[in-house]
Amino acid sequence: MVTALILAAGRAVRMGVPKLLLTLDGRTLLARVIASARASRCDDVLVVLGEAADKVGQEAMAAGARTVLNPRYREGMGTSLAAGIAALAPGCEAAVVLLGDQPCVDAAAIDALIATYRATGKPIVASRYGDVVGAPTLIARALFEEAAGLGGDVGGRPLIQRHPELVAEVPLPAAASWDIDTPEQLQRLRRCVGGEPGG
Repeated sequence: MVTALILAAGRAVRMGVPKLLLTLDGRTLLARVIASARASRCDDVLVVLGEAADKVGQEAMAAGARTVLNPRYREGMGTSLAAGIAALAPGCEAAVVLLGDQPCVDAAAIDALIATYRATGKPIVASRYGDVVGAPTLIARALFEEAAGLGGDVGGRPLIQRHPELVAEVPLPAAASWDIDTPEQLQRLRRCVGGEPGG
């Protein structure tokens, strides 16, 4: 079993509102990420909640995902990853860690990570955007315990830095790396997608 683990607990300080509930092309950012995960080869979709947990959780469940609350979300992304890892089903062999504010990652990108994991057996499969390595990232069971001990605001990057010999990479188009932190970034993406009135 491979689970899509979507980190959706952030405080969205720069946006000023729960950004995952903002819309892009008629759907919320979170619903777009969940839809991509559900269309992929992942067997399960788990969303980690924190800020605005009630509203974000309702949106996640309406989109077909299950949820878990990270009570330590204010301490950073690492704690959300740890909370998600701890909530994975016993039979889960790997988790594809996705960001709730990265709405341009599609099912094909997720499937590419899973295929590379199957082909190489590497317990970490990272996305490469030119010179940058980032999310989404697949983490296999061999590293679940270590991932569950992470903290701070760094996500799974420490695992990649500690274990470079265990990492495979998948090149993805630059657009997949776009995340949404400010109103200006959202407006630019709306103009690119062309799905919002006045956008």
